[in-house]
Amino acid sequence: MDTSSTPLQLNEVGAYGDLAARPNPDGLVILSVPPFETMLPFIAKRFGRELTPDEIEIERKKAPSIVLTKEAAEQMSAARARR
Repeated sequence: MDTSSTPLQLNEVGAYGDLAARPNPDGLVILSVPPFETMLPFIAKRFGRELTPDEIEIERKKAPSIVLTKEAAEQMSAARARR
C-alpha cells in the first residue's frame, strides 16, 4: 500500500525519511527515537570513519522515529536534556 500521500497520524512510527515525506496538515513533529545525535557515533564506528554531510543525511532518513504533537515532542526533548 502506497502511503506517500497519506497524512501523518499521531503516534505513528517509521523511518524518519518516510514519515517526513508525507503530508503533515496537523503540524505534528517527527522525533527520532533514540535521538539521532546519540546514534551518530555508533554509525560512524560502523563505517570506520567520520561520515560526510550527505551520508549523515542518508542515515538520518533511516532513523526510527515517532510522530508526536508539538507539546509532547517538547516534553520528550526536555526530558532527554535532563539526562
